[in-house]
Amino acid sequence: MDDGRRTGREYGARVPKYLAIYRELADRIADGRYPADAPLPAQRELVDEFDVSLMTVRQAIQALEADGLLETRHGVGTFVRRPSFAYDLTGLRSLSQDLVEQGIELETEVLDARLVVPPGDVAARLGLAQGGRVLAVERLRSTRPSSVPLLLQTSYLPEAIGARIGVDDLRDRSLYRLLADSGRPVREASETIQAVALTAEQARVLRREPGSPALLSSRLSRGEHGTPLVDDRAVLVGDTVITAERAATGTNLAYEHR
Repeated sequence: MDDGRRTGREYGARVPKYLAIYRELADRIADGRYPADAPLPAQRELVDEFDVSLMTVRQAIQALEADGLLETRHGVGTFVRRPSFAYDLTGLRSLSQDLVEQGIELETEVLDARLVVPPGDVAARLGLAQGGRVLAVERLRSTRPSSVPLLLQTSYLPEAIGARIGVDDLRDRSLYRLLADSGRPVREASETIQAVALTAEQARVLRREPGSPALLSSRLSRGEHGTPLVDDRAVLVGDTVITAERAATGTNLAYEHR
């Protein structure tokens, strides 16, 4: 009689039990039955379901953690880890374009869009006269369909350039694409990255704890003849690692959220 327990026989008799459980749980994560940030069932429940020892279940969980699929939050439990992404710093693409190239689906929520007098450092980077205004657009980027926040981005465009951009179009098209369509394609960009701690407001939007580690990407994108087009500030959620592949012919940099 089938009592609903999974013993791993469907994966082959020679597969260790912990590996059979690993594969089954990994399948559930991949197909969304266990979505990002969801708690894993209690270990005792998994023992009963798979009809194995507690040690075998723990082996499977340890393997899933080692592969970045689960994370243990001390005093809380074991949870499905947020999806990972890598961002190639050597290309000239917007962040959303870079993620789409990796097959990651994003949903964009425009939180705010208005004409403002920018902070002094932004005005200087954009080459604005005193009192010059910008279109300031704040967007939240999350994974689809799990809606896990990845980054909070504020883009400042000189008023004349911002007037050519349809803010509603930013929900499903990249800013770089919209700039190109408006006759102002991006030709070059300068980017700096630094470690920061999330403010209370950033943490609230990104669903993290205030003071959590994050990376701040500051990028100035320029068009023909070096004309400043947009000053971007993007806060990326924590556990982001910058790696470098070095060779005699050059260096390839990327950063990854694990």
